[in-house]
Amino acid sequence: MKKKVFSVMATFALATCIATGSAEAATEQYTVKTGDSLWKIASLHKLTVDELKKMNNLTSDSIIVSQKLIVKKPANVEQKTTANANSTNQLNTSKPVEKLTSSTSFFKSFETKDKPTLLPLSKTAKEIQLATIDVALPLLDTPYAWAGVTPEGFDCSGFIYYVFTNAGLQLPRLDTFSMFTNSHPVDEPVPGDLVFFENTYRSGISHAGIYLGGGQFIHAGTQKVEISSIDSVYWKDKFVGFTRFNQLQTVQ
Repeated sequence: MKKKVFSVMATFALATCIATGSAEAATEQYTVKTGDSLWKIASLHKLTVDELKKMNNLTSDSIIVSQKLIVKKPANVEQKTTANANSTNQLNTSKPVEKLTSSTSFFKSFETKDKPTLLPLSKTAKEIQLATIDVALPLLDTPYAWAGVTPEGFDCSGFIYYVFTNAGLQLPRLDTFSMFTNSHPVDEPVPGDLVFFENTYRSGISHAGIYLGGGQFIHAGTQKVEISSIDSVYWKDKFVGFTRFNQLQTVQ
């Protein structure tokens, strides 16, 4: 009888530990430290900033030291994401897909499928591209700001939007991936073209800058607007390719 009671108690204790551990895992928290930002915390836990804000019901990018943030997606969300991914994989098995082995091969796939017939740029379009450099360089050291589109602060797509609109090209406000799909690959990049990167703070196309020539590009980095080299240790493996806004083809 004693053995039976002990067995029941042990089973109950084990079940309690498992339930407690599952609850903690489902509501894993992070305590904000000095120097943290939403982007930094989201990157650390493989989330997007929007996901992190939504999980914590945040309406702004402001956080304070010692603030508790939920940094783990609910299990049902993760399961749904996995199910969607599996469904997509099953659909994709109906046709052969070339395996992508690098960011460069991804860009070549995009180039082969979507590259339009390009017309020579008009004089005005060329002038706009050159003007982007004149607009961009004085903005060096402007601080990073999530969704920022003014000289008070930029994110990477906001910086590109501001520079090109002030250089004379009419553009909608787009995010990084939309800028990528709203442009076409170029074989011989010139200053004023776009340069794209993948797998930075999230998977896929996630960062962009404006090409300066000589392997250099200007962009809104994690701290400020800066000039970087495509061949640097960090950017080299994340490089996708060069593109040019489609709107430049219609400028007269």
